[in-house]
Amino acid sequence: MTVLVVGATGNTGRPLVEQLLEKNYKVRVIVRSPSKLPAAVLENPNLMVTEASLLELTDEEMTEHVNGCDAVVSCLGHVINFRGLFGKPRKLCTDAVRRLCNAIEENQSSTPTKFILMNTVAVKNPDLNEKRTLVESGLLMFYRQVLPPAGDNESAARYLYKTVGKGSNHIEWCCVRPDTLTNTEFCPYKISESPASSVFSGLPTARSNVAHFMTELVGDEELWSRWKFRMPVIVNSMSGSQQRSQA
Repeated sequence: MTVLVVGATGNTGRPLVEQLLEKNYKVRVIVRSPSKLPAAVLENPNLMVTEASLLELTDEEMTEHVNGCDAVVSCLGHVINFRGLFGKPRKLCTDAVRRLCNAIEENQSSTPTKFILMNTVAVKNPDLNEKRTLVESGLLMFYRQVLPPAGDNESAARYLYKTVGKGSNHIEWCCVRPDTLTNTEFCPYKISESPASSVFSGLPTARSNVAHFMTELVGDEELWSRWKFRMPVIVNSMSGSQQRSQA
């Protein structure tokens, strides 16, 4: 399989690339700073690196990069500093999703390409009646107005849900919603339809677990059939004795 990963030098993108390469997949990455990837990754013969800013690629270049890919995974996110929160590009995630999906459609592949978006548990799944308290709703509305990344995450998920939809002949998508991200080691995790906590009491989610789940979505057709066109929530299991669940 051939997989394109964008956001490959981030804290989730790096373990994702490593896990994909461990499965002997051919991995393409588009990164501004290849040196941020581990030496062992850069030396892997199954890795193809394009040094570029994703949104500065032409439409023709973008189409070429996704050509032949079985899956495209976006781990893009805004850097948590003043420039990352308030500087350009303010619609990094949304613009990346839009342009990558347009490129996939342009290639007119005979089989659908999997598009996996790493998003956030703060984004609601429109297919489900995910209720929040008035205080939570007000706080999230405040975040959307004040912090551009919050609105960007919602917009990116909305693009997949409404614009790409479920009727494309060329794209099948999944929007993965981790809860409170941590840089801890891989551990048992759980997948569910909706958040199990409020925005005030988030549950930890190891980035390595998110990478593992997305790697499994790429290669496990039964798992993909279960979660395509959906927005699964991933959190660490409460204890090490609990097994991962796809229920």
